[in-house]
Amino acid sequence: MSRRHPEQLTQLGWAARRPRTPLKPPGEVRNIAIRDEGDTWVFLTWEAPDEGGEVAVYQIQRRQPRGEWEDVATSIDRIELLRDQPRGVELEFRVVAMNRAGTGGPSATVKAVL
Repeated sequence: MSRRHPEQLTQLGWAARRPRTPLKPPGEVRNIAIRDEGDTWVFLTWEAPDEGGEVAVYQIQRRQPRGEWEDVATSIDRIELLRDQPRGVELEFRVVAMNRAGTGGPSATVKAVL
């Protein structure tokens, strides 16, 4: 059997290769929440996007209100414990899903004062 005789492969129940489908960027992360918090740590949870391509990693971002977003962690799970966070200031957190095709939209934000 060879590539020159695809009908023989079909008889065995094998099919020719399907064309590759292009990878899409993931969609928006859903339902971000603060599960718990302490003096200098916050435990975040979220749900995967329900649209777009498969997620490779999640980028967790933080800012003070009206400040610039900064990357604070990367996770392959849908939970993250962020340690050594600043105390006494209001912080906003959000999560962005990423893969090789691009970046999804940012999640809603959650706020904490540690």
